[in-house]
Amino acid sequence: MAKRKSLLSALKHVNLPVKIQDETHEVNPMTTHIPGVKVEKTEIGVAEIGGKKTMYIKMKLKGEL
Repeated sequence: MAKRKSLLSALKHVNLPVKIQDETHEVNPMTTHIPGVKVEKTEIGVAEIGGKKTMYIKMKLKGEL
């Protein structure tokens, strides 16, 4: 019987070409419900992953002690 790989170990070897545009657009900071974490900055942009365009969100987080 062949040994089965876990999903996580199979995903470690995936290599997709990713192109991220230099331009992002700043939007109002999103909220988070994680205790002790504050969102300082939120940006949206478009990336090309595996030849398909998709939107992404980039958030700058700060821990509050």
